[in-house]
Amino acid sequence: MGHASTSTARVVLVTGAGDLAAAVVGSLAEHGAHMALAGPDAEQAHRAAPSAAQLLALPCGPDDLAALGRAVDTVVDRLGRLDHLVNLVAAPSSPGPLMEMDPLALRDILHSAFVAPLACVQRAYWRWMALYGGSVVNVVAARARGGSQDVALAGLTELTEWLAAELAPRVDVHTLVPGPSLDTGAYQAGAAEAVCGLLTRRTDSTHGPVLVLSGDSVCPSRAW
Repeated sequence: MGHASTSTARVVLVTGAGDLAAAVVGSLAEHGAHMALAGPDAEQAHRAAPSAAQLLALPCGPDDLAALGRAVDTVVDRLGRLDHLVNLVAAPSSPGPLMEMDPLALRDILHSAFVAPLACVQRAYWRWMALYGGSVVNVVAARARGGSQDVALAGLTELTEWLAAELAPRVDVHTLVPGPSLDTGAYQAGAAEAVCGLLTRRTDSTHGPVLVLSGDSVCPSRAW
C-alpha cells in the first residue's frame, strides 16, 4: 500500500538539523508538500523559509525521544495527517578505533543512529500510518569511515531492513546513504531530490530498502 498518492495535500515530517534538513524541506515544499520540521534549529528554518507559514516548526533536541514523540503528535493534531516521515541521521563525531572509545560515547552514537529514528517510526506508525499507510526515509547526513561510524551504519541498515519487512505493504521504509565519491554539497543536493523521488515513487527502489546515492543515481546496496 505505502504512499499511494502524490497529492499536494501530503504532510511530511522531517527530523534533524543543518543544511541537509533545509535542503530536504525546501525540495519537498517545492513539490507541494505540507512540511513540518522537528529539530534544534526548527525556528530558524521557519524564519528563513520563503513560505514560512507553510512550515510547522517544532523545536526539540535530536535525541529527546519524548520531544520527538510530541512532535509527531503535534503534526497529526494540527495538520490532520502524517503521510511521510524523513529522519536525518547525523554522522557520528567520534572517529577512531573502537578499542580506544569510551563505551558511553558509543552508546550515544547508537542512540542517535537508530534508537531515535526507531522511536519516531513507532510513534508515526501508531498515530497515523498503521491505519492510513505512508512511508519512511532515513537519510544518513554524511559518510564517514571508522569503527563507530560503521557500527552505527550497520545497525541502521539492519533496522531499516527489519522495519521494511514488518511494515510492508502498508508502510514503505528506506534508508539513503552517501556513496564514497560524493562531496558534502553534491550529496545534500542529491539526497534532497532522492527523498522526493522515494516519496513520489519516482526512484526505483525495487531491489531493497537501503539505497546508496552515487553521482546522479540512487543504487540499491547494502551500506557496508
